[in-house]
Amino acid sequence: MASPQDDDQFSIIGTTYPAGQVRGAYESIYGQPLSDSDIQLTAALRHQYFEHILTAVPARNCNLIAYAAAGNATAELDTVTDTPIRWRGTIPPQTRGQPSHLGDATRFARYRYRWLSKEFIIYSAVICLHQSLPTMINYVLCEPSDGETISSRSKITDELIKTVAEWQLSDDRLVYVYDNYWTQSRSLWEEVQKASWDDVILDAGMKTALTDLIGKFFDSKAVYEDVGVPWKRGVIFHGPAGNGKTISLKAIMHTLSVRKDPVPTLYVKSAQYTYNIGQVFNEARRMAPCLLVFEDIDTVVTEKTRAYFFNEVDGLEGNDGIMMIASTNYLDRLDPGLSHRPSRFDRKYLFPTPDLAQRTQYCVYWRYKLRNHEAIKFPEKLCPAMAAIMDDFSFAYMKEAFVATLLVIAGKRTEGDGVIATDTELQERKGAQAPANHPQKMGVQNDESDDDLEEFEIWREMRKQVKILREDMDSKAPEACMSCGLSTAPGTNRTRDLSPGAEGPRNNREGWRGRVGATDGLGRQADTGTGQNCADYEGTSLRSRRGGGLVIHGGRNFGRDGRRCSGTAGGSRSTEMEFVPDFD
Repeated sequence: MASPQDDDQFSIIGTTYPAGQVRGAYESIYGQPLSDSDIQLTAALRHQYFEHILTAVPARNCNLIAYAAAGNATAELDTVTDTPIRWRGTIPPQTRGQPSHLGDATRFARYRYRWLSKEFIIYSAVICLHQSLPTMINYVLCEPSDGETISSRSKITDELIKTVAEWQLSDDRLVYVYDNYWTQSRSLWEEVQKASWDDVILDAGMKTALTDLIGKFFDSKAVYEDVGVPWKRGVIFHGPAGNGKTISLKAIMHTLSVRKDPVPTLYVKSAQYTYNIGQVFNEARRMAPCLLVFEDIDTVVTEKTRAYFFNEVDGLEGNDGIMMIASTNYLDRLDPGLSHRPSRFDRKYLFPTPDLAQRTQYCVYWRYKLRNHEAIKFPEKLCPAMAAIMDDFSFAYMKEAFVATLLVIAGKRTEGDGVIATDTELQERKGAQAPANHPQKMGVQNDESDDDLEEFEIWREMRKQVKILREDMDSKAPEACMSCGLSTAPGTNRTRDLSPGAEGPRNNREGWRGRVGATDGLGRQADTGTGQNCADYEGTSLRSRRGGGLVIHGGRNFGRDGRRCSGTAGGSRSTEMEFVPDFD
């Protein structure tokens, strides 16, 4: 075959490279300012491999090297023809106390690739596109088959790309997360698996309504079709922060993930612009039937995006199979077209500050959790007493009271400073040894005891912690709803300011990546609707549990088996290279 040097439009003017030295082209391209390194590297590859069909595919879309690392193909690194360009570094441990590992961050490499008895040459290179941040591209070279030319598509390459893409999406142990771009989180899926309706303290009727609504929707496609209505629903969870919206969402996600035919969850953290909302609904339609969750929908549907959002919900494009759940701390902030239009969100469920019965139930829940801790005496009669002193506490504040109490008890016993007396010590101070049937000697709860509540260490410390929390809340100005003036801080006087121009503090949420502005007195997010579970959906890099280590391409994380499992802060926009562990 004749060389294409005379008529090939892809050529590098004024630059020649010895045979087999595509690396030289890469060094020249990437070592100086440029507008589009993909075009120049493509030209170098066409110049060098003029008898091959060239196909370029982004690594995050089709990670050929990760597919081979999982044992589905072979990828032999070529260190002779075009030596790789790599950074050497350490990979931090997933948890503190574990050893770190050495690994490579590859910027340029050539592989001899084999799949289904077919030979390929693959160049993986980090490039810049039109002054954008670097991204990893796989350049696949394959000899033409019968009827193919160097300018046509390669059928075997297309088959390989399709197979790898389907393989990456075949794992249903993921939660799809949108934070201005889509990622897949194995870590969030694993966290969801820990959730249970047994951990949710709600009115029994409301809990039944929620479980029936979600379960029946995904089982009722034929019913919707039979009556001729679109197979879609929407509900809104609203109420003060920390009262069970997030834990209920996690319980719903868990229920759907363990069905015979699992229903995927698409979780939207942030979608600031109309094109973000378009990406969200396009993916939801592709994944349907699915659960589409909008956390803090008042930050998603704004004055600039409301019309576009409404068009996506009830426009010409079908949304069959999509169940939407939106959460908000401030129902009055929502556009009336969102909160009062049944065809968009059909039901609204209020998660109020728990009443005495629910607070008592929550204390019973903690008593059950501590049932095997013989050192902590927690009789049943303490539950209503504790619930009574935590009047107007949200579940988040109640959790903080229990956690702080237990930490103090554990710390004092570890230090042995004797500041807090144990139950037996209290009996001894009264001049009597603990009786034979005392719970500490019996190793059981003595719920029938008529002893004063003060003899129980957990009660004494709980009273102190509740007092501290109330003082802390009282020392801060109450947070008020921007639209109605209602205070949302537990323990504060909830009044409504109807004066002209009245306005409460604005939401100071700065996004999920990075720091959070407004916090309550406990250092938690106070106004983003996540309550005590706010840390469940943010923070550390997410890693696959299936493989040992990560394969990082273009800022996307892959488990050792290669499936995309998460996105670190910044995702493909990350400007720093990350390291792949040594697999040998």
